[in-house]
Amino acid sequence: MKERRKSATILYGFVYVIIMAGVMSGCASKNSQMFPPYGGVSGPEVKNPFPKQVDQRGDDAALSNNLPEMTCEDYEMSGDMSFRNGDYYTAFVQYEKSLESKPDNMRVVYKKGLLFLLSHKYEDAVKEFQTVIEKDPGHALAHAGLGEAYLHVKKYADAESNLQKALELESGLWRARNFLGNLYDFQGKYDMACREYEEAISLSPSEGLIYNNLGVSLSLAGRYDEAVNAFKKGLETGSPKEKTYNNLGLALAKAGHYDAALEAFKKGTDSARANNNLGCVYMADGEYEEAAQYFNKAIAVSPKFYVKAHENLKKVEVETVK
Repeated sequence: MKERRKSATILYGFVYVIIMAGVMSGCASKNSQMFPPYGGVSGPEVKNPFPKQVDQRGDDAALSNNLPEMTCEDYEMSGDMSFRNGDYYTAFVQYEKSLESKPDNMRVVYKKGLLFLLSHKYEDAVKEFQTVIEKDPGHALAHAGLGEAYLHVKKYADAESNLQKALELESGLWRARNFLGNLYDFQGKYDMACREYEEAISLSPSEGLIYNNLGVSLSLAGRYDEAVNAFKKGLETGSPKEKTYNNLGLALAKAGHYDAALEAFKKGTDSARANNNLGCVYMADGEYEEAAQYFNKAIAVSPKFYVKAHENLKKVEVETVK
């Protein structure tokens, strides 16, 4: 087997997958606090809940007149409940109502920032987090949120400074470490990224997504055996299986363990795509005969996959005649 060409981060559309740790994503630790202690995910119940039973003979107006008036705290906690349930629009409306009577409540402004962040409205998120920081420069979570928002819009210098500030204020924020690792990966600073992921793992060892991201950095740095171990640990601790098996297969293939790579690909997807993926790895390494073999296997396993594998076969033919 000829010596490996330089490590390719993109293999004809087949890539390593970095998992961005969303603040309210399903990957978050059960013990992670999404909000400051008061009114957060594990906060108190609404003070004035609606009656469990209502007189169906009364009209809506009469019912509304009998309901207790909600305070700004009630609106906030109601917004938290909607936030937890993934109803971001209702949460936003409730937070706005809370701020009508208490506009300087930076706790609620911060939560609005999170809503914008999770809704991919990054410029709006930046404004909310900046408002919090102007009032409270020591708000670590606002700095972390601002750093993440800047990361998404590729303002890397601002992202780095805010993520570092968040960790200076509160060193135990594993998500800030993870995002800082993401940032360094995007910049090609893989050793620095690895250090951030390792620190994040020490803070939250049950977060499988961090092991996946560590594996990606190790792979991109050419440390494939270490990457394989990281991906396997991620799978043991709940990292998204399809993406992590994809990354594991790629790392195994780059380390020369092709049979094991194919099995990893199969665990993350179907047999046709697994064979196509391994063909892509061979093609990226200039092993065109082997690549053609696996593209043909993909076609044989699933005729409906013919188009994609056939396109890759045509690429192999072009490279072969050069």
